Amino acid sequence: MKQVLVTGASKGIGKAIAIELGKAGYEIAIHYGRDEQGALDTLSQIEAASGKGRILSFDISNREQCKAEIDKDIAEHGAYYGVVVNAGITRDTAFPSMLGEEWDQVIHTNLDGFYNVVHPTIMPMVGARTGRIVTNSSLSGQIGNRGQVNYSASKAGLIGATQA
Repeated sequence: MKQVLVTGASKGIGKAIAIELGKAGYEIAIHYGRDEQGALDTLSQIEAASGKGRILSFDISNREQCKAEIDKDIAEHGAYYGVVVNAGITRDTAFPSMLGEEWDQVIHTNLDGFYNVVHPTIMPMVGARTGRIVTNSSLSGQIGNRGQVNYSASKAGLIGATQA
């Protein structure tokens, strides 16, 4: 069975993606950062549709933690067929009053998270001669949005990284 890692799969768009991929016959590695109950609900819905999944928890802004958890999951279950980079956060505020921490949190999660998740998955996918990588960006990354300078910058960077 082909496996897909979906980050941010405990709620919203990531949850919907994970459930639909599970219904389509993929085994889902359901990632969550803080919402364990949401991840359990995602797993329950996948299993209710006769799908398979498992839950992974790590902070996508933490490079070492990502690598350790992803390497462990790949060692136990094999290379992923696909990775959906969906997890992200917002810390909306007017730029003049934006704190450095608000900038850093969004950039480290939304943009660094791409590297932190994709980098340890890419060579196992290459070795398996398979792989699909899907990134979830935003219109804010293309045209910007007032009060979302940090978010827009992170999503624009994600678009560039995906195109490269």
